[in-house]
Amino acid sequence: MSDLLTIGSSGISAYQRALATISNNIANVNTEGYTRQDVSLASNQPRLMGGSYMGTGARFDAVRRQYDAFVESNLRNSQSDLKSQEPLLSYVNRLIDVMGDQSIGLTSAMNVFFESARDLASNPASTVQRSIFLRDAEGLAARFQQLSKQFELLDNETRQSVETDVGQANSLTNQLALLNKQLSKHSHVDQQPSELLDQRDLLLRKLSEIISIKTKFAENGSVLVSIGDTIDQGILVQNDKVRALSVQTSSTDATRLEFVIDAYGTPETLR
Repeated sequence: MSDLLTIGSSGISAYQRALATISNNIANVNTEGYTRQDVSLASNQPRLMGGSYMGTGARFDAVRRQYDAFVESNLRNSQSDLKSQEPLLSYVNRLIDVMGDQSIGLTSAMNVFFESARDLASNPASTVQRSIFLRDAEGLAARFQQLSKQFELLDNETRQSVETDVGQANSLTNQLALLNKQLSKHSHVDQQPSELLDQRDLLLRKLSEIISIKTKFAENGSVLVSIGDTIDQGILVQNDKVRALSVQTSSTDATRLEFVIDAYGTPETLR
């Protein structure tokens, strides 16, 4: 009877923890970055009784995240590819809108200018045609000036957007470095709290939406992040160390921007 109660008690205790894990999954169903957790149960050490071993019930073994490194890596790569096209598509559409706009685009102004030039060529002695031609020429010049201002505005917005993204990337890499420091307290990823690993993956996901990254994970779950051609180039995060990313105008072409890592330490320019 004593053994029966012990076995029943061990089962109740194990499944209490399993139910607690299920409750935690339900409570975090809308938590950003949360990964569902499963409980692993194991049988207790059997006891030798007479000439046979008798089971002694079940015990709680571990809580494991439902995590697939391959799927997570593909998700980050897909996000990088998708997000990298969005700004290009947005600014190209704006450029098309500016060029095709009847009020500031070139098409209508150039049509009017050439019609006036044709009319003046057919009647060069007409002072009226001369006045109209000069007016339309001034209108075309004004249209070029308007377009120049629009392009300058678009260029400034693009630069500001890039600087904002760089600031967000630096904020995320700083958070990853702090997270790596917390993860360094344990030697193996199985010993890490699931919540810390969820935070790590969420930060990597957000970073991949800004820039295309390469990652390498240590045995304890800490991550090395780089943005170079290989994992050893363009390192932004390594252990608890972080290298800031900055953007500056190219020294050889004022119309281009260059990305520099660790500009005030050991600069590394990304090509």
